[in-house]
Amino acid sequence: MRVGFDARMIAWRGIGTYSRNMLKQFAQVPDLQVICFYNDDTVDRIPAADNFIKVALNEEIFSPRNLAKIGQIVNKTGCQLFHTPYVVAPSNLNCPLLVTAHDIIPLLFPKSIPSFWTRRTYKGLLADAIGKADHIITVSTVSQSYLLAHFGLSLGKVSVILDGVGHEFGPRSEEEVAAVCAKYGIGRPHILWLGEFIAHKNPATLVSAYSALSAKIRSHYRLVLAGEKSGDWADVQKEAVRRGVGELVQFTGFIEEPDLPALYTAASLFCFPSLYEGFGLPPLEAMACGTPVICSNSSSLPEVVGDGGLLVAPRSAAISAAITEVLTNDNLRQRLRKRGLARTAMFSWETAAAKTLDLYRELATG
Repeated sequence: MRVGFDARMIAWRGIGTYSRNMLKQFAQVPDLQVICFYNDDTVDRIPAADNFIKVALNEEIFSPRNLAKIGQIVNKTGCQLFHTPYVVAPSNLNCPLLVTAHDIIPLLFPKSIPSFWTRRTYKGLLADAIGKADHIITVSTVSQSYLLAHFGLSLGKVSVILDGVGHEFGPRSEEEVAAVCAKYGIGRPHILWLGEFIAHKNPATLVSAYSALSAKIRSHYRLVLAGEKSGDWADVQKEAVRRGVGELVQFTGFIEEPDLPALYTAASLFCFPSLYEGFGLPPLEAMACGTPVICSNSSSLPEVVGDGGLLVAPRSAAISAAITEVLTNDNLRQRLRKRGLARTAMFSWETAAAKTLDLYRELATG
């Protein structure tokens, strides 16, 4: 079977994690030939494999005008199926199209894309990809329900295949933890958040919740907000100052991917108060590293976290109460660690890839 895979997003967070792990699994399937379409920024990120063929595709990802040209390039490779892990779909394909739509967050939270023109382009590309797709994969039943409702799709057209958690995520040694903390200037003990500084990730509410903790807890645990200093990060920083905790809240900036397991391991507690997630990898990764997790009870997160974390309403008072409960109750922390580790065992990229391959075979053979 000869399958095309759009690997141009392989360096991204989220979609890149999905792409990299899928390709790692596909590299081990001898009867599968994968045409990996890359651009100059991603060619070095594609795993080396005997069953992979790399084809250059340096067309701009967010350009609707290039979709027909991309379709011509794909058609020349003779693919039996083309899979895009993002909602950008070539036009006029000679083979079935499989689209992975992780979520429709920009439709639900328009402020997640500040630029009006970028937002309009995304909406057009999303509708175009959904309309062209012969089949759609999404990563949670919540995302499936939103896709079905928003686009009027039939249930049989959208399959739910849950993401996995990589084997690299697990408790790290004290030496590795100390090195990563030193690299980013992180003091311990601390409460950790990781993500993008955009509205639906809700970091400002976490800052508010932290400011409401008792002076005793705040004197012992700093709040570490890890993520690239872009989007709304300056506003979140101002919120910390306004709340009187500016000196207790640390902004690390971008965290390199190999450092993530040690970063999670270092934290006394991981908080993820997101208002909406298509899946939600960070709390799963944190649980895999043995870190207690507090997570919002919205969107797909209960489906992912289950009883492996403490689920609360994504509001300041509820988050503050949960943080206090976890940090002052040793038995609860230990229960959360054990439940979290057990929960993550249910999510694997091997299973996700196997189910995706079943779809490949079904679509490619008609």
